[in-house]
Amino acid sequence: MKPKLESAYIAVENIDRAINFYEWFLERSATKKGESLYLFDVDGFRLFLFDHNNENEEVKYGDNCLLSFEVDDARKTKEKLEDRNLKIVFPLTKIQDNLVFEFEDPEGNHIEVFSKVSASK
Repeated sequence: MKPKLESAYIAVENIDRAINFYEWFLERSATKKGESLYLFDVDGFRLFLFDHNNENEEVKYGDNCLLSFEVDDARKTKEKLEDRNLKIVFPLTKIQDNLVFEFEDPEGNHIEVFSKVSASK
């Protein structure tokens, strides 16, 4: 059996702030899935926000799990994030056939964004 990745969980310090940000960034609404879980369906992939404070669980934040989102235009997405004063932690860089950068979300997690490089770019 081959493992299939179907979901990821991000522990957040402030659930309202995190929902607000990810609804804005993902351009879709969260669905509450219990007292401490909120779900985003990202084209079949399930991204959960976990309110660990509601469960009295200790969490260490950082960049131990890197979510990677493909977008149509990494440059435009980077500008959109900078307009929101989000910190770019890895500069826009061409890596093979991709333009890649990383930013820090409001909860301190590093998020990768990339787009394919077309022949005209």
